[in-house]
Amino acid sequence: MTKEKHGIGYLGTEFLLWLYYKSCTDNTVSLNNLGIGEITISVEETITLSSITGDDYSETIKAMSISDLVSVRNSIKIGRLPAEAKIRISSGELQWLFQIKAAPFKVTAVKLPITGEKDEDTMISARLLSMTRLELIVKALFNTFLLERDTQEFINEFKEFLGV
Repeated sequence: MTKEKHGIGYLGTEFLLWLYYKSCTDNTVSLNNLGIGEITISVEETITLSSITGDDYSETIKAMSISDLVSVRNSIKIGRLPAEAKIRISSGELQWLFQIKAAPFKVTAVKLPITGEKDEDTMISARLLSMTRLELIVKALFNTFLLERDTQEFINEFKEFLGV
């Protein structure tokens, strides 16, 4: 658990950790049971890791593909957990890029998919639909995370992933 200025953000931190894990392993999550389909997840450009030891240590790692960096995994092994990350989610031909902060838990800086619409009303409608779809996807991912996080299978897979 990490203690932040705005309270304890352990679910946000665990969710970011889960998203990082998913982006490093098969990078897909099936949300077929919710009618959404396959979602591709990647942690890109930046991830901020904060120490859980209370020493206020924090590091921001920047790279095109965070998932490929062994240094991130090693930092997690020694007790630094995600406080913030830039996430790319793809669903079919649509892609969203945004920041997730663990505490307070929120999504910011959303870059919506380009719609290609010429008519302003149609473009606004398509962008609103895209925002609604992203909200649905993030909620579905969070619910999937909540269901997986307490299973022994996931705990074992995650320990193996970290090498502990």
